[in-house]
Amino acid sequence: MLTTRQIKNNEVPYDLLYLADEDDDQIAKYKDSSDFYGTFDNEKIVGIIGTNEIDKDSTEIVCVAVAEEYQNRKIGTGLVETAISASKEKNYKEIVIKTGNCGIGQLYLYQRCGFRFDSVNKNYMIEHYPNPIYENDIQCFDQIILKYRIYSQEEQDTIIKEYWNRFVETNAEFKGAAYEAWSFGLTETLANRLLAYVRTGKKTGTSSALELYEEGEKVPEAGDLSIITHGNGLPGCIIRTEEIITKKFKDVTDEMARLEGEGDLSLKYWREVHEKFFRIEYRESGKEFSEEIPVIYEIFKVIFDEDRAR
Repeated sequence: MLTTRQIKNNEVPYDLLYLADEDDDQIAKYKDSSDFYGTFDNEKIVGIIGTNEIDKDSTEIVCVAVAEEYQNRKIGTGLVETAISASKEKNYKEIVIKTGNCGIGQLYLYQRCGFRFDSVNKNYMIEHYPNPIYENDIQCFDQIILKYRIYSQEEQDTIIKEYWNRFVETNAEFKGAAYEAWSFGLTETLANRLLAYVRTGKKTGTSSALELYEEGEKVPEAGDLSIITHGNGLPGCIIRTEEIITKKFKDVTDEMARLEGEGDLSLKYWREVHEKFFRIEYRESGKEFSEEIPVIYEIFKVIFDEDRAR
């Protein structure tokens, strides 16, 4: 079983550091002064990430590396999400990460996790490294700088309220209507991915376990309005629940699975993913999952996407 935790600087394996940075002089700049987190397979460290404070408001991810035999298992994603969570706990406002222009996989990973392109240091890689660096058959010339902005809850609330007000300006029939703001999924990366499915029309359904709603907690209803957010809490679009279907887990249909828009769109995939998810939720609530549990299924429609309206 893979687990991730903070590790001491002298625990960081050099073979993983060299996967992230080939130059000893560059490694020496951050090796002893950074906070490191490691992903373990039993006692073996198979992935690392390091963060180094820039100033009281900013920190930098200085290295991310996963052992080759453990790549393509979402370990890198988990490590970046760990660094984001740790940075939030330390009240940083911004996370910086730098990589080479040839790092196609890295650029894909960082953007999926919510980082945005900021700037380019032209010729940095050939001026600061003694030997040419190649990756994906591309020579690394330039340093790409990406940033992740961390918003306080107060800032998020303000931005969401302003987003709703802009929606109401052109949709006066919703003035005074109640709404909720939330994101899909349990992680920031998953929230971003599922939001993309919603905004492109791939995902028009979602499901939840009826028995896990607490007393007094609102249960989804037709007509509900929701602002669906990115993983960082910023608004992505507004949806309206069009229809509510309640079925036992075992009776969910192929069409319902398809409308959720995830995986290969099959009922088999839906059952596997949701059984795993519901089992965790039920266990945390002190209850027992079975295929007889009632599932609330919502069919929804995007009614406002500011980016697409421009």
